[in-house]
Amino acid sequence: VSVHQEKWPIATGWTRGAASAKIVAPTEQRLTIAAAGWSPSTNGPVRAKVIGIKSQKPEDLDQYKGKLKGAIVLVGPAFELDPAENPILTPFSEMSLPLAHPRVAGEPFTLAGFIKMFLAEIKMFNEEDVAGAIMPSDKAYGLINMFAMTRGEYRPGKFPMAFTTYEGHHLLWRLLEQGPVEVELNMQNSFSGVPVEVSNTVAEIRGTEKPDEVVIVGAHIDSWDLGTGATDNGTGTIAVLEAARSLVKSGVQPKRTIRFILFPGEEQGLNGSRAYVKAHKDELNKVSGVLVHDTGTGRVLTIGLMHDYAAKETMDRVLYSFARSAGLVEPSLRTEGGSDHVPFDEAGVPAFWCVQDNVDYDRTHHSQADTFDRVRFDDLMQGAQVLAAWAYNTAQLPDMLPRKPAPQKQEQR
Repeated sequence: VSVHQEKWPIATGWTRGAASAKIVAPTEQRLTIAAAGWSPSTNGPVRAKVIGIKSQKPEDLDQYKGKLKGAIVLVGPAFELDPAENPILTPFSEMSLPLAHPRVAGEPFTLAGFIKMFLAEIKMFNEEDVAGAIMPSDKAYGLINMFAMTRGEYRPGKFPMAFTTYEGHHLLWRLLEQGPVEVELNMQNSFSGVPVEVSNTVAEIRGTEKPDEVVIVGAHIDSWDLGTGATDNGTGTIAVLEAARSLVKSGVQPKRTIRFILFPGEEQGLNGSRAYVKAHKDELNKVSGVLVHDTGTGRVLTIGLMHDYAAKETMDRVLYSFARSAGLVEPSLRTEGGSDHVPFDEAGVPAFWCVQDNVDYDRTHHSQADTFDRVRFDDLMQGAQVLAAWAYNTAQLPDMLPRKPAPQKQEQR
């Protein structure tokens, strides 16, 4: 097996410092907060009035233009949480990632819709010159859901942003309903100030008959820092490493090359996989398929095919030899974003995701509860077995996996 690193730069590194907040009027109450990734510091403690905004789509923000300068913005509205569901049973029109999500009127919650709304809020707060912003968590019982405020760019944010707990968010909204609220915010973070080099880590077992054709198994090696990143995505990383170890130790000689990739930068916008796809764009027609493990410690239930109906029959054959022993159900055509299979799928490569049992992923994901004691090692071993067997069987197919039909261009009228 050969191993190498493929380096790519990010604009600047970021280091989390101390963060604190408290309500100072109409009463005094400490708030639990954490700075958003790539948030700048406050200039010492900053005390300002709180303005709550209620927005579910970008056009809802128009009513607040010209009204937010110098304020600490509370992003809302307050919401109830719909619990995570079994991803196998989730309706196709709804997000199948096993995460709790805000209950909103109208269309079902989607990750793409959330990101679109978040970016619109960031843009507006930049223009309004706010003193800071407080975002809610979509986790209960004091847990915080962390992500970056400058998605995909690794550049410093232009205003301080923090996440508070679900309970703290509701408290602030209850107080705002009664009258003016003031909050003191203090965050001290730091930036490298210079570009930082990061690496995709790549290993492969060279194919014996068609070495230029490749099967990829992957996971992201980065995590958020409130916990230790054990289930997002230490578990996926270990599953990929164990799959590689077991295949090497077994002495198998696959017809096609099996490549194992650990991507950094997934949490900031799938950046490691996007860098890989960009660097290898001329070789993607030789990538037979991709499988990514990235929804926690739970056992793999099946493979999500990203609406790739053309590959369904072939995937049935790939899984058949080990589906019963691994406890898999038939492959699902459902699609899901948010992980490193997506850039490959967008480039036309058959790229799939492991549909996994929840096992508290809705609590551990991005939160301070994402620690080593949450790992279920029997389930993790099953995941490694699925990755290894899928990779080998796919490498042994007579032909490469069939591609989805290219989207048809719409005629302009």
